[in-house]
Amino acid sequence: MSYLEHTAEALFQEGRLQSLAVRVGCGDRVMIDYYKGAADAATLFDMASVTKILSVTQLALIALERRLITLDQPLSETLTVRHLLTHTMGVGHRNLCQPGVTYENVGDYILSLPPEIPVGSDVLYSCPAFILLGKLLEKVFGRRLDALFTEYVAAPLAMTRTGFLPAERQNIVNANSSEEEKGLVNDYNCRFLGGVAGNAGIFSCVEDLEKFCKMLLRRGEPLYSEATFLQAAQNHTPGMSEARGLGYLYVDARYPQTGTLFPVGSIGQCGHTGQMLFTDYRTGLYGIILTDATRYAPKQYHLVKEMRQELCNAISIDIAPEA
Repeated sequence: MSYLEHTAEALFQEGRLQSLAVRVGCGDRVMIDYYKGAADAATLFDMASVTKILSVTQLALIALERRLITLDQPLSETLTVRHLLTHTMGVGHRNLCQPGVTYENVGDYILSLPPEIPVGSDVLYSCPAFILLGKLLEKVFGRRLDALFTEYVAAPLAMTRTGFLPAERQNIVNANSSEEEKGLVNDYNCRFLGGVAGNAGIFSCVEDLEKFCKMLLRRGEPLYSEATFLQAAQNHTPGMSEARGLGYLYVDARYPQTGTLFPVGSIGQCGHTGQMLFTDYRTGLYGIILTDATRYAPKQYHLVKEMRQELCNAISIDIAPEA
């Protein structure tokens, strides 16, 4: 039994998971392809915050390359596009489900929120920042975010099963406690906005996410140039409490959830529903872990973080002879 199989078996026996999908590869070589519970390579999972790098980050980089926006473009007296992409706008978690807030005006509402810390002073993980960025991109491109994602990201990468508002209700893992909510986005802000937002809402599967990872390993091709990719894949928050690229989480020595699997300089994102996707474009390593972990630990998210670290460490041992 591999270390991954042993770790997964323990997680299932402890009741911390009922669905798990893992694919790890290097370049064109798949080193691990593992499924347990109600999952296969085509099973859809609620990607939660991995939506941030799948959709808004990619659209922003395309817009930057086409000079439709700039990093230092002001959105208010102190706030810029750069602050949104690096989680340094000073506004952290907020419940946007407020009277009078709609899909159309949520951007203006976010701009009215007082920052918790000075803009640009430190990283404060921000779903509102990516919702606001999504609204900006809708104005720039003149279409809704779900249509933009399909046109500019999913279609060029042949990610045929990936998108917002999935119609499928069969081969899909439920991220919610109620079976009646299967296929509905778990994130309450995104659900309040109709299931389409810059912070969450995309459903995807291992098959499609591998295509996305390989785009990152090709350094942006065919979505944008290598120069744009490399700019995004740098640490743009040196000296701050977390390392952030443009849209991406940047793995540094302090980051625990990728364990010993991904070295400093890797990029990716985790999602609250139990997902993670990371790549190291320098070596060609990519890793996709999809779960329903948060469903079984809704008020103990630290257990979900620990699970990701355990799985990554197990995978690291398993692939060591091949890496």
